[in-house]
Amino acid sequence: MIKGSEHILIVKLSSIGDVVHTIPFVEVLKSNYPEIKIDWCMDRQVYSIVEDNPGINRIIISNRKEWKRDLAYPSRWHWITKDIRHFVKELHKYRYDMVIDLQGLLKSAIITAICEADRKIGLDGAREFAWLFVKETVSVNYDQHAIDRYLQVAEYLGCSSLDWRWKLHISDREKQKMDELISEINHNKLPIVAINPCSRWKTKLWPVKRFSELTRRLLEMGVKPLFLGGIRDRRLIGRILNGLEDGLEGAVNLAGLLSLKQIAYLYSRSNAVVSVDTGPMHIAVMAGAKVVALFGPTDPKRTGPYGEGHEIIRADLPCSPCLKKECAHVSCMKEIKVDKVLDSVIKILDQEMIR
Repeated sequence: MIKGSEHILIVKLSSIGDVVHTIPFVEVLKSNYPEIKIDWCMDRQVYSIVEDNPGINRIIISNRKEWKRDLAYPSRWHWITKDIRHFVKELHKYRYDMVIDLQGLLKSAIITAICEADRKIGLDGAREFAWLFVKETVSVNYDQHAIDRYLQVAEYLGCSSLDWRWKLHISDREKQKMDELISEINHNKLPIVAINPCSRWKTKLWPVKRFSELTRRLLEMGVKPLFLGGIRDRRLIGRILNGLEDGLEGAVNLAGLLSLKQIAYLYSRSNAVVSVDTGPMHIAVMAGAKVVALFGPTDPKRTGPYGEGHEIIRADLPCSPCLKKECAHVSCMKEIKVDKVLDSVIKILDQEMIR
């Protein structure tokens, strides 16, 4: 149970999808206990997703990825030491009533151990000995979506209502900027299909030629394909677009050009989203877009697009889901056909026209 106006720290460092899945948990805590203060410790790369969220009192930013990267450069050691000291000072700024480790890994366990708190709570399935650093463990069902798993923690803390809205907090200025960009690149006001073809797991990738074929057919249908991703994804998307026939134009590569919140708003303006299993897919769902999700090695029951109206496409092979980042054949993704993906896109577009 939570008592009165407690001060709580949530430790959920990454990744994009994990952070998005934690937002409903924050909303439920605040709606049940309006007087509490919630701080959130997370990696710098993802904090903009929850920046300006009124339910969050303070964001404590971890630069751990930069620390790891700069260890190879002795000239940066002084900065690393100074920054870590500042980070620890921020963690010690308050004695928390409660620290909740929703990550359940060594990286989050170390932070939980550093914090001063009356209660330290984690999940019973924590890995990498993270359970050693908490005082209470919550038994959750891992054979369900991550959002529902975190809501079980909310129930453990005494939340009687589990209602949440998953609202995006985007400024009017940001919306106007994106509206102008969309008008510029889609002046013919064609239906927009946003496409996320990239993932850090090689086993989650759909073949480049399949994405090229899908893009060609979308263009021939009079649809505007907009490709999204990080700066490192521009090369792969470039290969997809280079696979189109000469003279076939209209697809746009926006990878690395937009912030996470700008991407979220673009999703909200899209008629459909096609995505492999990646963090931005969950941002699309949060933004209200309908998603055609391509799943291979991972389990859509746990990390698929949450809610109704989405299309999940799998090859349904005996070896899938395997949860492996390496595979010699990746048949689970190669067996997904363009026709199946296109049919699902058309289904969502037709539903959009009806509404």
